[in-house]
Amino acid sequence: MHAVKTAADAGPPQPDDLHSHKRPALIWASIAFFSMCALLLGMTVWIVWSSHTVRLREAGATTENMARALASQAYMELEVADVMLEDIAEHVRNEGNNDHTGERLESHLVQLSRNIVEIAGIFIFDSHGDWLATSAGTGQEGNNADRDYFIYHKTHKQLGSRISAPVLSKSTGKWVLPVSRRVESADGSFAGVVLVTLGLASFERIYDSLNLGNTGTAFFALDDGTLIYRRPFQPEIIGMDISSGALLRAYREKGPVGTAMMTAKVDEIERLYSYRHLERFPVIVAAGLSKEDIFAEWQRLSIQIVLASLVAGAALLYLFRKLMLQFALRDRIEASLRLATAELQHANADLAARASQDGLTGLANRRCFDEKLADELHRAQRGGHDVSLIMMDVDFFKKFNDQYGHVAGDACLQAVAGAVARSVGREEDLAARYGGEELAVIMPQTDAAGALQVAEAIRMAVEALQIAHAASANGVVTISLGAATLRPSQDRQATSSDLIRQADALLYQSKNSGRNRVSSHMPHA
Repeated sequence: MHAVKTAADAGPPQPDDLHSHKRPALIWASIAFFSMCALLLGMTVWIVWSSHTVRLREAGATTENMARALASQAYMELEVADVMLEDIAEHVRNEGNNDHTGERLESHLVQLSRNIVEIAGIFIFDSHGDWLATSAGTGQEGNNADRDYFIYHKTHKQLGSRISAPVLSKSTGKWVLPVSRRVESADGSFAGVVLVTLGLASFERIYDSLNLGNTGTAFFALDDGTLIYRRPFQPEIIGMDISSGALLRAYREKGPVGTAMMTAKVDEIERLYSYRHLERFPVIVAAGLSKEDIFAEWQRLSIQIVLASLVAGAALLYLFRKLMLQFALRDRIEASLRLATAELQHANADLAARASQDGLTGLANRRCFDEKLADELHRAQRGGHDVSLIMMDVDFFKKFNDQYGHVAGDACLQAVAGAVARSVGREEDLAARYGGEELAVIMPQTDAAGALQVAEAIRMAVEALQIAHAASANGVVTISLGAATLRPSQDRQATSSDLIRQADALLYQSKNSGRNRVSSHMPHA
């Protein structure tokens, strides 16, 4: 075993001495501890990241299933409308498109609309847009020649069904999705339009049944970017052009089916979207869960896991510390106590220094200032020498804070304090923060001329910082100073308060005289 050195032989042990005598077991224990910490950290990161990946995968599966269900529902309704349009168009082609035909077909339209609840209305228009027959029954009149779908079919010879942007129905006043088809005469000329309208309320029932969280969404739109329906339902965005949105771009770039994290054009919320393009129709459906909703539970669990890991790490650290004490201090108790004493003394000295230092500027604080000034006055009264005090504060500092903010104000005070500290050259002088933006310098054994010289040097040093100050006439940060001197040998009743009052009065004299200057006076004869 190693011999224990006495204080007479080697003096107080140093940390390097203790480190050089550590046993191999201590080294292995350290390796084991840090290995366990690394393992714990690695496991925590892996668990948190894996659960993040799993949650994202689950959310993707959920949105894919919702998009698939929405696609099936939309396809079914559009397929029904398409078949009905083809059937009605065939009847019109065979029987003609006139008032007499309309009367015969009207009962057929009424029956069709009753059997399918998703159908809001069925209409037959002649070549002028007049209503020949509707599913609402007899007595209904109107003209739809102004509708986009009617104009389109009148000018295009496409015979297939066309899905248009939602409109407010002229017959019911409700939002409907028009699905229309051109009707031609035997010679191929335009003979009118047959129309099936799907109520958006039927889509709303399906979309409201989806569990989309707090800020999730689902919608379907034409593949040219025309928005047909979106949950939550907002009438003002129906027909909105979302062709430049992230989802439509993904569809154009990656194909008819996809899942990706995207930011919505409508509300700028980031979501995990799954979308599908219908096979026979120019329609895209999509469902999205917001990133916030997806990871809310994951975040809560991750915090719990991290906290548990921190507790485990703290327990390991505690055990490691106990083990280190057992290994490192078994044969060195006396040396360790000495080292602890030295460290305690250092800590106390550090605390004492901190207790006398201003936390923002690094100068002495008010407590240290008061003690120093009282001590120097007592010393001066015994020795009969002068004591000078310079009081100063930053010009228009409140306006500086108001214009540039308190963070800039703190930085300004720190810079000014640095300039003051650099301008005070003697070790016995003390630069302190008196309060707020007011600073002070105590100068023992210094007459009025010496105080004035130092004060002027401080003023110039601060001005040389060239800190911009738009609210000051000088355009930069400046300070005003008052330098007072007491000669206690001639005024033995003088106190700290007397000297502070004199310096403060001179400071305000500088402020009242235009700022950025020093006011001083010679001591009483």
